[in-house]
Amino acid sequence: MPQVIDYGRFAERLREARDRVLVDSGERWGLLDRVQREWGYVDPGGEPVWGPGDGENVDEAGDLPPDSVRGYPRLPVPAALTEWWHSPVNSFAYRPRLYWVHTQWPPLAEDGPESVCVFMSEYEYCNQWGYAAAEAARDDPPVLVRTGDEEWLPQAASISEFLLHLALERLPGHFGFTAVLTHGDLERDPAVLDRLRASFPEMGLLPWRELGADAVLHGGPDVVIRHARGDFADWPLVVHGRTRQAVEAALAVLEPVGADLSVAPPAESPDPLPDLPPAAFAPGDEDEWERWRVVSVGTAPPGGEPPVPAAAGLAGLPAGTARAADVAGGVAVAGDADGVVHARVRDSASGGRWLESSERLHRAPVTAVTCLRHDQSAESGLLVSGDAAGVLRIWLTEGPPAARPFDRRGTAVTALASAVLPGSGPVLAAAWADGLVRVWDLGTGCSDVAADLRLGTGVEALRLDPDGVLWVRGGAPGWAALRLDPDELWVLRRIKEQVDRFPWDRLRCNPGPAHEVPSQILRAGWDDERIAARAAERLHELLVHGHGATAALAAAPLLAKLVLNRWTPVRGRLMTLLADLADVRRGRTEAADDQWDLLRRLLPALRQLADDPDDAVRAGLTELERNCA
Repeated sequence: MPQVIDYGRFAERLREARDRVLVDSGERWGLLDRVQREWGYVDPGGEPVWGPGDGENVDEAGDLPPDSVRGYPRLPVPAALTEWWHSPVNSFAYRPRLYWVHTQWPPLAEDGPESVCVFMSEYEYCNQWGYAAAEAARDDPPVLVRTGDEEWLPQAASISEFLLHLALERLPGHFGFTAVLTHGDLERDPAVLDRLRASFPEMGLLPWRELGADAVLHGGPDVVIRHARGDFADWPLVVHGRTRQAVEAALAVLEPVGADLSVAPPAESPDPLPDLPPAAFAPGDEDEWERWRVVSVGTAPPGGEPPVPAAAGLAGLPAGTARAADVAGGVAVAGDADGVVHARVRDSASGGRWLESSERLHRAPVTAVTCLRHDQSAESGLLVSGDAAGVLRIWLTEGPPAARPFDRRGTAVTALASAVLPGSGPVLAAAWADGLVRVWDLGTGCSDVAADLRLGTGVEALRLDPDGVLWVRGGAPGWAALRLDPDELWVLRRIKEQVDRFPWDRLRCNPGPAHEVPSQILRAGWDDERIAARAAERLHELLVHGHGATAALAAAPLLAKLVLNRWTPVRGRLMTLLADLADVRRGRTEAADDQWDLLRRLLPALRQLADDPDDAVRAGLTELERNCA
């Protein structure tokens, strides 16, 4: 985040945003969009995971007129609320766990049409937010709040400003660096509040009202400071910063005497991109795991790119940015600058007529596409598209596109390729602008068997041949042919084969059924260390329990195999996980005894790691020995 943003001038930004909306209502969500991105929220791609009809507060009758209030169908829903639900700027719809609120749809009019229409509540219903029913016809009416008593009080000048304020209440604490001052800190040094008011202006929003407290937001260079007032306030002063340096600078101004000035890191931060040199290949080059070997340089793929049949009607698409066809010419796909993907599949049953379908799958320009015939016995195409924001979408044309993004990285997709490899099935390769090429074995039936090839920047095109050659165009030599070794490339297939032997839906982990566990086991073996580390952390949450978990009995041998074969970049984390799985309360449950016995049986094989060069692996083994004693 190189640019410093002074939130001490936020009130001015807010006034300017109000003025823009008066001229053009299409600007209503512009400031919200900018604030979310400033704090690190990234559009995840794909479709929303939460809609107005989701959650526990929905109209069950299903007979209301569209955009009307529950209980009073003649009351309209304000335009701003409907816009928000359908806007790509709505981060709640894509990441609801960032907010911890319940939505109410349609809004619920309480105590008659002259009262308040509730559209949202705090997660434990301590607060409710709504707008006056008398103002329901306004596009963007003021928002009121009720915090445990019967009185409704002003909360925001409009629905759109309320949702902006809600984002400022939630996102900085998740994506930012944080320091807190306690009630004791302010009692010891009450002048902190004088220094706050003197150096950090209020941000122009009404106090955020909660049960037994309210909070005023102050701003400064790259910081938002929350001053909570009232007996129920957990922390009277919280400093959120876009950088650690910004929080430390704010604390230096506040100068709290005797306070703990430690700064907590963000709960979530962007995955770092690899710093790779430009792609360069020479005959005989291979990677350190022997997953690929360069067999030729400077020669283009034989036959060139499969031509897109003219009959598919993709040549004249306006704003077209990428096109592709499968080798047999029965499936074609194109993408455009508006994020729309256009699918064409030849229907042999109707004399070769092309079946046409288009879907807006991206919120950024499409930069690459690929396709192949998914099932030779059916009129179905497998389409994959990538965009300038780094999002991949996948679409089997026999049904709707997958709602969730297939993958997403923090830089543009530059090339895609796909093919059916004998013995593997469908294979997909994707290149991003940072030089990473990720290759999936889709024949396993999941998206968790993948390998990362750090080939270098400048990759402009990819092609996959059925004989297992990945053609890469980029860098000085032009085209280079890399012969892939599927056995070394996808070692995770061996784990997947064993994963599939277990009835995970009948096994138990901490939250309940263990259906999430197999995917996390496979992702713990990904080459990307951040992805593998998150998987290891999630497995710890799912499997570690003092009374044992039946899913741990299935998972532990697979995790041990990842560690022993060096098929994971987080061997130390997984060894610690195995040690923690052995730390059960023996004699309490049959599952705990079985789990402890299993870890003891795995221990002799793991002892070969006693001299491992990785300190974390040795430490985990020592802990495992202790817990199995």
